[in-house]
Amino acid sequence: MKWYCEKCKKMHEDEEMCPKIKSQLAKHPEWLVEAANFTTVAGEEVLINSQLLDKAAQGINKLAGTNLSYEGTQQFARDIQVFKRLNEEPFSRSGVFSTPESAKSYFENVLKMSETNPRALSSFEGKLTGYGQEVDWVRMKQDEVSRLWQKSTLLENNAPGVDGVTVNRFTGKEISRTTIKASKNPMTSNSTGINDVKEALEKGTATEKDIIFAPKGTEEAARKAGLKNPVIEKNSTEQINNSNKRLEQKILDGQATTAPTLEQVGSKMAQGAVVGAAVAVTVSTITTYVRYKNGELDKQEAFEIVAEDTLKGALVGGAMGAVTIFLPGGVIGFVAGMAIGVYFSKVCTNVLDEVFGKGAYGSILNASGYVYGMTFNLAEYYEKIEANNRRAKANIDRANEVQTEIKSNFDVFEQMKGE
Repeated sequence: MKWYCEKCKKMHEDEEMCPKIKSQLAKHPEWLVEAANFTTVAGEEVLINSQLLDKAAQGINKLAGTNLSYEGTQQFARDIQVFKRLNEEPFSRSGVFSTPESAKSYFENVLKMSETNPRALSSFEGKLTGYGQEVDWVRMKQDEVSRLWQKSTLLENNAPGVDGVTVNRFTGKEISRTTIKASKNPMTSNSTGINDVKEALEKGTATEKDIIFAPKGTEEAARKAGLKNPVIEKNSTEQINNSNKRLEQKILDGQATTAPTLEQVGSKMAQGAVVGAAVAVTVSTITTYVRYKNGELDKQEAFEIVAEDTLKGALVGGAMGAVTIFLPGGVIGFVAGMAIGVYFSKVCTNVLDEVFGKGAYGSILNASGYVYGMTFNLAEYYEKIEANNRRAKANIDRANEVQTEIKSNFDVFEQMKGE
């Protein structure tokens, strides 16, 4: 949208960058990365609310024989993250969750052992409960608008006292620490989770400022136990138990994947990405972010403007063919079970070439964890995978026919020898 610039006293068009902002951007190249992150978050919000992802989901359903829907893909992504967390933490050495097949075999053994030792199943379900709650904490933090300037990370290797930290995305300064607790049973003042917090406080590995993230009913239980920590409640015992049942069934069905198919395929490409949708970084979105940095817009105003701009430039399906993108690494760039790409409009790349020098903006983004390359349409890849599967099946069928034919020839030969 057009906007009036108080600095140069002119009206600016959408794809026109104020000379003052160009100058600021040249002095602060990190703002380009921050603007791309800002656009990614706003773009994900747009794709969720507009349900544009349904188009990609339906294409996958048709080709892969799945039953994803916009609503279902959220759960789809969450469960994958739980299996991934199990593979990275409690089963990192054994590799039990490295493949769906090994996870299925392991859980079948757990069920068999539980016939004589019920603790075998309860111990495993305790892991599903705990690591499921950790993933829900991360996803909750990713859904907050504060994600624009905050970054929340789970700690590894059973860090004492706390399980996750939140830092300022731009300064790295710690904002808060969180201890994550979960239970299949209603929380009481004597629950294991409450006692763990009390013990951590006594040992000095946690403080009363640390946030407790735990199931509903925890705040009352914490207060009865004399704890003064702030409490955030998430999930009821019913929701936790339903989650465990669903995860267990997926394991038995051979669906305990630690990465979606698109990531497994995409990881084998040195300079590219498999995506279900892409949003545009434009002159307008960068300008809006810089104006926010200058204090001309508040966070909500900037977010709404960028969200509207990304909706105009969102691409789904065939329209993504041969679009040059930057796909953020890690959690950013993956929402609702599909990878979300970020691409730069032609007008925007021309402006950035003026600001940084030809092609330099690509190096800036790449150095900050963005992968520069060409998009590969998610639906097209599923189609290729399906075609390869058909080809492989045809080869197997042909091999079986040849084997049958050889056996038949041997039988005839044996009969001839007998005569």
